[in-house]
Amino acid sequence: MIKIEELVELAKIRSETGYESKILQYIEEKLDTLNINYERMPIDEERYNIIVNPEERFMVNAHLDTVGEYFPPEIENDILWGRGVMDDKAGVLIMLKLIEKYKDSLPVSYVFFVDEEEEGKGSKKYAEKYAHDFAITMEPTSLRVCTAEAGSLELEFEFWGKAMHGSCANKKDNAIWQGIEFINSLKKLRFLNEEHKLLGKPEINVEMFDGGDYLLAVPESAKALIDFIYLPGQTAVAIIDEVNKISKDHNVNHMIYDLSPPFELSPRKRRVREFLKYAELGGFRSWSDAQNLVDKGTPTVVFGPGELKNAHTKDEHVSIKDVIKAYNILSKVLNEWSK
Repeated sequence: MIKIEELVELAKIRSETGYESKILQYIEEKLDTLNINYERMPIDEERYNIIVNPEERFMVNAHLDTVGEYFPPEIENDILWGRGVMDDKAGVLIMLKLIEKYKDSLPVSYVFFVDEEEEGKGSKKYAEKYAHDFAITMEPTSLRVCTAEAGSLELEFEFWGKAMHGSCANKKDNAIWQGIEFINSLKKLRFLNEEHKLLGKPEINVEMFDGGDYLLAVPESAKALIDFIYLPGQTAVAIIDEVNKISKDHNVNHMIYDLSPPFELSPRKRRVREFLKYAELGGFRSWSDAQNLVDKGTPTVVFGPGELKNAHTKDEHVSIKDVIKAYNILSKVLNEWSK
């Protein structure tokens, strides 16, 4: 049985992206204790994926890195608060428990990825070497089987004005006001009017807006990083074309900061139908390692305990009851797939 203290132990290990060495060591010590064979897949000089049972038909994966300011785990009844408790250390714990119980009895590969929160280097390199009949990526989905994942187009914009004393400010020459007006104009983009039955509507998220300082002055320039969350069936090219038309009207330049396309699997696929006996259908509105796997030909769904809206925030928490439910569901699914 999964105990909340085991998740506390994992959450105490700081593993910000780029600094996953301690949690990698922890995973290996656990596997050594269980006499489980594993291999390392180097990602860079210090980091590597850990792979158990490579080249099996099915695969389950979770990522080891966290993002956001660290705060230590704290238990409140059956809820555990703390950085990484659901994104993605609940998934890591579930995988360790699956390995412990089934070891070599199921045709399942278990993979612990690094670098998910930044460039996805771990899953990208893995997908270049291995493919599977089907895979499950552990992420907070409120215990829904997510067959669709939203795409992300991040564009960086730069706004120019005229530097002057703050008491002489006017909207026309103010880079910050130009940025505000431009961002407001993006609400008119046509792609925002569409809707997906599992993912809902597209969205625009201003991830960063930077300009000026504490001086009584108008800054000469300002920058914004904007994430365009889009749906399967929509394309980044079409969105950029729309943005370009508005950019010309506002005399704004932009560059592509990052691009991750969406994907969608049919819920009629055999493995999905079998999964849906135990969990509801859903959609995942953020990028995950699943995208790299799907891109190289491995059908993948996203599944796990916790609510996505609380990830990357100081409200990150997970119910240990949901962690246990996720483990029990995966046990049933993997056993059924293996028959």
